Amino acid sequence: MNYRMLGRTALQISEVSLGGAYLMGSDPERYVENTTQVVQRAAELGVNYIDTAPLYGKSEILLGEALAATKGQFYIATKVGYDPVDFDYRRDSVLGSLERSLQRLGVDKLNIAQIHEVNMAGWDRIMEPGGTLAGLRAAQQQGLCDYIGITGRAIPLLAQLAATGEFDTLLVYHDYHPCSQKAAVAVLPAAATQNMGVVIGTPLAGGLYTSGPRQAEALANLESETERQAFWQWLRRVEQLPGSLPQHAFRTILADPRVSTVSSGAASVAELEEVAAASAMEVLA
Repeated sequence: MNYRMLGRTALQISEVSLGGAYLMGSDPERYVENTTQVVQRAAELGVNYIDTAPLYGKSEILLGEALAATKGQFYIATKVGYDPVDFDYRRDSVLGSLERSLQRLGVDKLNIAQIHEVNMAGWDRIMEPGGTLAGLRAAQQQGLCDYIGITGRAIPLLAQLAATGEFDTLLVYHDYHPCSQKAAVAVLPAAATQNMGVVIGTPLAGGLYTSGPRQAEALANLESETERQAFWQWLRRVEQLPGSLPQHAFRTILADPRVSTVSSGAASVAELEEVAAASAMEVLA
């Protein structure tokens, strides 16, 4: 596993990281077992960054149990929002959300506290006195987190917030992968100007870079013919090369030096092992 600095933070993180939305697997009777196995294997593979959120079902609780049972050191990021469902993104709500996350995760401090889906709060609520940013700053002062970040798909708003220099990290998903460069137009440049750590989520675009029915459905759901043509061009380049489509998707994204890590939503040890190998692959020319 190779490592990169997470922007201007002091954290050196694995090029392939672990997203918490699916790590419990699909069988409720094996949630605890599956989560523990995935987290343990992540530690063995050198994965040291995990991103989760209250929205991801029992992810924080299960992750907390897995961390307690795993030998390994991880940097943990979670988010504020959707807890409760009518979350108002104000200062005190932010602090309450983070305190609940810390209890579920069983840790004393988060490495990263992020705004979940910045469009749900909006510019005014985030930046106003007593708003979301004020809550995140208070969390830092109270020792609840080291760094703060933003997440989402609201491209113009993400770029606007990144340009303020107030946030340390950025997570963007679905909008930066081999055939979609939406985030590359304004978001990644703004983040790079502020030396923000950049996490790329949903790198497989809902199954586009896999095979079978999921790929066909994801291809049909692409937003434009330009993206579909970009996919076929990319596929022709990689299909004769050693490695799987998921590995090549990760490797293509990692070719961008502005990216700190690509987050795998692995639901099994096998899925994590497959994409973790992308860190050691040669960069696609």
